[in-house]
Amino acid sequence: MLTFDRDFQSRLSAALVVALGAAAAGTAGALVVSLFPQRLATPALAVGLSVLALAPALHALIRRGDLFQPIVPIGLFFFLDFGMRTLLVEAGSDLAEPFIFVNIEDTRGPAVALAALALAMTYVAYYAPWWRRVVRRLPQVPLSIPEHAPWVALGLIYVVGVIARGVLLLDRGATFASLDLQERLTDDFNLLLQLGGLSQFAALLAGVYAFRRGRPRWGVVATVLAVIAPIEAVFTVAFGAKHVFAFLLVGLAGLYNYRVQRLGGLRFALTVAAVVLVMFGTLTIYRDRIHHGVLERPTDLASMTTAPVALAGELVAAGSGEFLHAALRTLVNRHTSGEIVASILAYGDTVDLEITGVDLALIPAFAFVPRAIWPDKPAPFSPQVSSAFRGVEGNRTSFGITHTGDLYLRHGLAGVVIASLALGLLYRLLYGWLVDRPGATAVGAVLYLALFWRIIFVNAEIIPVYVQAIRSLVVGLGLLLLIAYAWKLMAPAGSRRI
Repeated sequence: MLTFDRDFQSRLSAALVVALGAAAAGTAGALVVSLFPQRLATPALAVGLSVLALAPALHALIRRGDLFQPIVPIGLFFFLDFGMRTLLVEAGSDLAEPFIFVNIEDTRGPAVALAALALAMTYVAYYAPWWRRVVRRLPQVPLSIPEHAPWVALGLIYVVGVIARGVLLLDRGATFASLDLQERLTDDFNLLLQLGGLSQFAALLAGVYAFRRGRPRWGVVATVLAVIAPIEAVFTVAFGAKHVFAFLLVGLAGLYNYRVQRLGGLRFALTVAAVVLVMFGTLTIYRDRIHHGVLERPTDLASMTTAPVALAGELVAAGSGEFLHAALRTLVNRHTSGEIVASILAYGDTVDLEITGVDLALIPAFAFVPRAIWPDKPAPFSPQVSSAFRGVEGNRTSFGITHTGDLYLRHGLAGVVIASLALGLLYRLLYGWLVDRPGATAVGAVLYLALFWRIIFVNAEIIPVYVQAIRSLVVGLGLLLLIAYAWKLMAPAGSRRI
């Protein structure tokens, strides 16, 4: 006999009211903004989006909440890409260099409005009370690791990751930015990248043993950083990729957050801002000096070891003024999603792009089926968009079209709304299931932080982000199972796990 769940009816009614209220508020806001003069409409939308985007971070800072829940950095990306950059462009700041496309002034405002809609729908799903309760009731996965650190195993795993990245660097002899798209899509390239990711998991697992609950081992932390930080710094300079070193810092900070105490307050926010500026400033001056022939890009082992010393000399010569200006200029001009989505709104219907909505459902297949078996496996279409808009051929013209632009190109406005809701549900699932629940384990924290670092990049095309996230999950699970199995064979009876 079927029965009617009145509690479900009330929750469904509340969700419907919230959704209708959000739609009504968005419509009213758009109508009010449309009454503004053209020169004020876009800045007004950018200010509104900035308030919306920064709300989770400000709430976490004020209430000492979790700064490592996914919605906080995702909101910051929306602020940097659509809020701050748009306001600086509208103000004519010299930090905001002209974008590659022209005649997008009329669509700049609608692009910000579309981003605000996408972010609002993500919030609606992420903060839905009924979904939070569902996630907290999911069964706990009994994954654990040995209580005593398997330092030899972790060291060997880290070395494997370092060797894989070293082979990749020495074989290509170039930074990621200068590699052709077809070269990045080769199976051996992706295999080496995944093996390189082993060193990141090894560092995170080392952090688990450094940040024991109630008694952090600062000597172990210092030792880990003393060994790993210089190696990762060399790879950061050699690859020209900020994420190589940033992953280590973010991961260890996140583990401290979950294992010892919640990080919060203005000091932590200022520290993060300082680290971001230092990374952007360092990489910018490095690239500028290479462009002008002052420094040479490392192509062998000897130049890899001497490059940081040469770069340090150039940083000292540059001084604080040039360093800060370079960091801010790069930070602003790396976050151009507002103009990218504006370009999609302006020109998207004039080009024939080979993309389909069904591709999103094939992300697991994209992650695991090699191109050697599936030669026609679709490639990322950001280069197609860039080449079509620019009217040029080639594979090195790619830019991040953002999740919002990706969804709009595939499914239009309905796709942005529905998929943003789905993404909000996914973010809550990963966060609530792995770390924000009673009995969450160290293994859950490691897996979550590895996925966290992948999924927050909402300024990129969707499929590559989630292909890498799935691969990272598989690599991490495999590594954890390997360590657990090795410990089972070697550990004495009665040893505990965490």
